[in-house]
Amino acid sequence: MDSQHEDLVGGKRRLVITRMTLSLVLAVLLGLTFSLQNANREVALANGKHNLESPSVSQSGSTPTNSSSSTPSSTPTTQPTTPAALATLQLIQNHQKAAGCAFNSSPTATTKSLGTCKILLIGDSLGNNLGYGMKGQISYKHSLSFVLRAKASTGLSNSWFYNWPNNLKTMLKYDKPNLVIVFLGANDRQNMKVDGKILTFGTTSWKRAYAASITKVTNLATAAGSYVLWVGLPIMKPFNYNAGMAVITSLYAKSVPAVAGGSTAAIWNYFADSRGNYRAYARVNGVNTKVRGTDGIHFTQVGQNVVATYVIKKIASIYHVNLTSSSPRIMSR
Repeated sequence: MDSQHEDLVGGKRRLVITRMTLSLVLAVLLGLTFSLQNANREVALANGKHNLESPSVSQSGSTPTNSSSSTPSSTPTTQPTTPAALATLQLIQNHQKAAGCAFNSSPTATTKSLGTCKILLIGDSLGNNLGYGMKGQISYKHSLSFVLRAKASTGLSNSWFYNWPNNLKTMLKYDKPNLVIVFLGANDRQNMKVDGKILTFGTTSWKRAYAASITKVTNLATAAGSYVLWVGLPIMKPFNYNAGMAVITSLYAKSVPAVAGGSTAAIWNYFADSRGNYRAYARVNGVNTKVRGTDGIHFTQVGQNVVATYVIKKIASIYHVNLTSSSPRIMSR
């Protein structure tokens, strides 16, 4: 009996140990699975490929995908059709005609000579990169005035430092542009203070507030009779920073097209390699050249000319005018 009792007790102990071992193994496997899912999500976020926040969406023209194409393709612009939206579009067209400018984003418009137009470019240091590149490439067009009013270190999140809506009002009144180009966001991966409350970057409340700022800037320009072309952010090198830029540029893609007269130019994929990853070097006009700065954020002189050529092509295709770069810098994979 003692022997049988000992065997029974031993068997129960072995069963308990086996169950504990299996539970431990299962917990480890679940932990590994969760870690892998999180890692994959972070990688997707950093590359801007997550479904909810894809930065490659563009209202005014399809973004160049990871293919051999080195020029931006365009599709007809889809504008809101509410009575208020139609009134805004008519206001913008009246302003173009009064200035003698042929800008027209209607998908049924035919391509015409440029006429007499004025472009205002606002933004941060990335906006300066684009502006410096554009100046040299469109200066031959004497009927086209180009005003660069970008300011380094600014953005929509740090209005305490520089309030873009307030300053834009003055610029619109003074410059009376036919087109406002916006290129900023590099400084906006930070919390926002709204009505005395701190909104944490990336949260739903932060996104809502940031999107409202985008809409406000766009509405200010269109209400003044100007089209808006908002340039999305390029892929960035720093991992966590890049993930934040993906969130921000996706908000541009969603918010700007919702305003009549607002269009976007997505450049994320254009500056990525064939696998969708950040690249510092690329073939420009057939020569392997550095296009991004050492910080992995800004552009080199060649790079700023590349993005300028890209945007000039977008202007020509979206607004149906004859406009080309005098010295195009075209990037291929």
